[in-house]
Order: sequence, then structure tokens, then C-alpha cells
Amino acid sequence: MAKTLATLVVAFSIVVAANAEDTKAKAAFDPAKIVGVFQITEGTRQGDKIDKEKLKAKITVTKNTFTVPTEDPNQKFLIEYKIDTKPTPAAIDMEIKDGPVKDIKAIGIVGADGDGFKLCYVVQEGPDSKRPAKFESTKENNAFLFVLKPEKK
Repeated sequence: MAKTLATLVVAFSIVVAANAEDTKAKAAFDPAKIVGVFQITEGTRQGDKIDKEKLKAKITVTKNTFTVPTEDPNQKFLIEYKIDTKPTPAAIDMEIKDGPVKDIKAIGIVGADGDGFKLCYVVQEGPDSKRPAKFESTKENNAFLFVLKPEKK
């Protein structure tokens, strides 16, 4: 009886610890925290670092859109997004709704990064496109990786 009780206590402890870790991991990303104006501080495209001079644009994020300026001050990209916080890292699906090009879709992951967030995605080129599993950009995975921090006022 004591052995059975000890086994149940250990099993219960493992389940409680696993659930706590799972809750902590899921709570680590709150989509509401990415609403605001952000500056891209780092960028990588298919394994190649993007020149900081090209990362000067301020990105405006609402609860379901990114607005990204282009080199033409009269044009901006409007990108709708949806975040699923169930997986870890959180999944993000995006689609360009307006701008110099439209109807391009991307799938990726998004996660907290200090007071900002990081975004890793691939352009969806068909049913074989694979969502990145981790925050890395390589020639092999064809991913884009960006780190965004809140605009300094």
C-alpha cells in the first residue's frame, strides 16, 4: 500500500510539474504585447544578414495587422495575421492584403524577445511549405528572421 501511494505521489508530481511547464511556456507569449510601433533591430533572409540601413522602417502592429512602409513614402504593405498560441513557439499565419504586391501568404512562428518579439517565417509557395520549427534563418529552410523592439520615444 505504501509503495502504491508513493508511486501515485511521484506520478502526480510529474504531471503537475509537466502542466506547470506547459502553462509557463504557453504564457511566455502574449499576442497583446506585440501591439504598438516597433523597429526591426536584426534581420536575416535565408541565412544572410540584412544590412541595418534597410531595417530603419517603423512597423505598426495592431491586434491583427502589420503595417510596413516601403521605400516609396506613398506605399505601405498591410499584412493581416493570426496567431495560434497553442503550439510552442506560437504559430503565425500572414497574408499581404494591400501594397505593391498582394495575396502573398506566409507561415511562421512568433515569440517574446525581452520587451519586443521575434518573427520567423517562410513565404508559402504551396502545400509543401513548412512552418519553421525554431527561430533560425538558413539557406536550407528559406526562412526570414526578424527581431523587433518597441520604438524609442
